Amino acid sequence: MSSREEILKALQEVQVPTKDYPGAFSAQVHGEDTLADFLHSMQVVSTSVIQVAKAEDASVKLDEYFPNMQRVRLHPLADGLSLAEIDVLEIDGDFGVAENGAIWLDDSILPHRVAPFICQHLVIYLSKNNLLPTLQEAYIRLGDKQTGFGVFLSGPSKTADIEQSLVIGAHGARSLVVVLTEC
Repeated sequence: MSSREEILKALQEVQVPTKDYPGAFSAQVHGEDTLADFLHSMQVVSTSVIQVAKAEDASVKLDEYFPNMQRVRLHPLADGLSLAEIDVLEIDGDFGVAENGAIWLDDSILPHRVAPFICQHLVIYLSKNNLLPTLQEAYIRLGDKQTGFGVFLSGPSKTADIEQSLVIGAHGARSLVVVLTEC
């Protein structure tokens, strides 16, 4: 018998103990203040947050963040590559996750998949009513939703693989501002 056959035979003889099914998943314990947790996560992922009553109320503050820059509210365009010329792209988010600062975006609100990645700066409008405490609850909310594209986006683009130096905006938007609305 060759050494290969001996190894395979030894592996086949190993008895792996069975494990009981752990049961239904329950979410991690989270803080009692989902909004405060979300705001903390936004700070951790280098994202600015503007809190307003209505989306229109953010305009003055956004002008301060992006002086002399063209801001465009996303609408269907001829092609996604034309978004590369836009300084500041404004889109709607579906819901946010407090534990990691991720915001769910999919085809229903993004006519172009490239939109949040090709622009220079990104603004996402999100209702405080659509904040979930954990990623587990976010997946429960998604349920069986079928889309051609969906992504959890958390903060501006970041990488630290080049000489272990953090680079913001290397592969996508250089900044992210989240506008949290009351409704």
